[in-house]
Amino acid sequence: MVDETIAFETSGHLSSLDSLRMSNYLCDVVIISEDGQRFPAHRIILAASSPYFRTMFEGRFLESKQTDVAIRNVDGAVMKMLIDFAYRGRTECPASVENVVSLYVAAHYIQFDKIFRRCSDWLKGHVDESNCISMGIVGDRYGDSDLLRIADRLAAVTISVLAETEDFLLLSAEHLSRIISHDELGVKVEDEVLTILQKWMKHDEEARRAQVETLSTFVRFPLLDFKESSDVLSDLDLVSHYRSSGGSCQRRVGCDGVLLVTGGLEWKRCESNLCSEYDFCTCKDVSDEARVYEPNSNIWTTFPSLKVGMCRHTIVTSNEVLYALGGYTEVHSDQYAGVDVETAIVQRYDAGQRQWVDDVQCMSCTSHEIVCCNNRIYGMSIGTKTSAEDEMICEVFDSGKNTWIPVSCPENALSCILASLENEIVAIGCEGDYGEFGYTKYDPSENRWCKFKSFRQQDFIDMMRRCLYVTTGDRLYIKDGYNPDCAALIFDRRLDYSFSFVKDFFPFSTCYGLAYDLESKRMYMFNDKQIAVYDERANRWDVRDCPDLGFDSFSCVVVERKLMLDYV
Repeated sequence: MVDETIAFETSGHLSSLDSLRMSNYLCDVVIISEDGQRFPAHRIILAASSPYFRTMFEGRFLESKQTDVAIRNVDGAVMKMLIDFAYRGRTECPASVENVVSLYVAAHYIQFDKIFRRCSDWLKGHVDESNCISMGIVGDRYGDSDLLRIADRLAAVTISVLAETEDFLLLSAEHLSRIISHDELGVKVEDEVLTILQKWMKHDEEARRAQVETLSTFVRFPLLDFKESSDVLSDLDLVSHYRSSGGSCQRRVGCDGVLLVTGGLEWKRCESNLCSEYDFCTCKDVSDEARVYEPNSNIWTTFPSLKVGMCRHTIVTSNEVLYALGGYTEVHSDQYAGVDVETAIVQRYDAGQRQWVDDVQCMSCTSHEIVCCNNRIYGMSIGTKTSAEDEMICEVFDSGKNTWIPVSCPENALSCILASLENEIVAIGCEGDYGEFGYTKYDPSENRWCKFKSFRQQDFIDMMRRCLYVTTGDRLYIKDGYNPDCAALIFDRRLDYSFSFVKDFFPFSTCYGLAYDLESKRMYMFNDKQIAVYDERANRWDVRDCPDLGFDSFSCVVVERKLMLDYV
């Protein structure tokens, strides 16, 4: 099997130049690498490709008179890549971070600027949790501000994980200061910054204790809880700094998620002769588009499109992997006919390839009710590809085996809503087709459903069949998708799983999507022209204009910032 390579190339080179080199025709210099490999070449070609060689071959330097010129710190494999590029305008490097960094360093050293920039672009696209600290060091050492910014940002966002690694303990004080000063530092409370400093200091306390005071200038002391952090403050000798209340009062946003919006329906004028007579007669196409919304900067960014267009589907995150599943892959609707093509397809976002793939096993049923509970994906639907349409199917996804496993179903409940409340799965709907309205709970540990509990609010039934809903941990907020009333129907776990109405809760009468960020306590709501962000702590909505997304009834979910760093 041939190892994968990455090609770096440019235009404007003559292929005949390389044939002269390969035949050693008129070569007037031999470049000798660190490991002793010899490369015959033409001074004029090397000088044209690199200011380093141009300066070297000028008359005032000794190398200008020598036939053999030794280049330190560059091994033979890398030197061959650089000289190939000088002659051919193209070279290939094994596609690994280690190899590209070696080429990047050598290109910087002997000033092959085009190769250096292309290596930099490749490395920026391959920064991850395992190498962001080392990439930050590389970017800083070689003056690559973009690589440094990307690496430090990822290190800041993932600091809770990095703080457990050996690389973190070996950070310089300057590098650590860049990370902990970052506004996107991934800490839930500011007290965690002190714990991070303490862990770093303890690795070499004698040498580092004196540096902690300087590093403490990046701690946002007004946000500390003294009762929780008093012991660490004392250990770091920072009690006086806390009492002076210096530092910023701005809350970190590193644990705040970003909003991913995918799929939906694109409305187009029907082209058929039958429909063209009516202005109101339209057709719907399913969209594969995706966008990312960064609430702190109020910026929308294009995200890789779905592999298969979908609508009314669900986006969930399980084990730090994004999945799109359920809903429809085709919807056509007009005055005279309606076709909804349900799907059992599951799409997975491959962060390494930066694209959606369909290598996940399809669901057993064309499931519309999807929920992620305790990091596991559950699906519920009526009917399968082979069974009677009135049969209920429930299943859970085993990501390790890439398969769906059947689980227990409610005895008679037809679910209209499937939601996770405080790690409990709740199905809300009717008992049978026309039975009483109520709810039942699922216990994953025992794989069983509790007894169905009914309510008298029969008026909720129609609303449930056409609603959008979002969970906030222990509450379920429900919005009727077609009713212009801005009231919210709330299903509250804290109040013994009761229903209640809150008048004028939502800012928009029309709703295309709802999502909630548990860390920042923010709820998001869309219509065709605006996005509203609800701050639960302040108990208020912030309404903002947004671009025309080109579709409606889309699916949205709050995703961890580290999965979206390239797009926010």
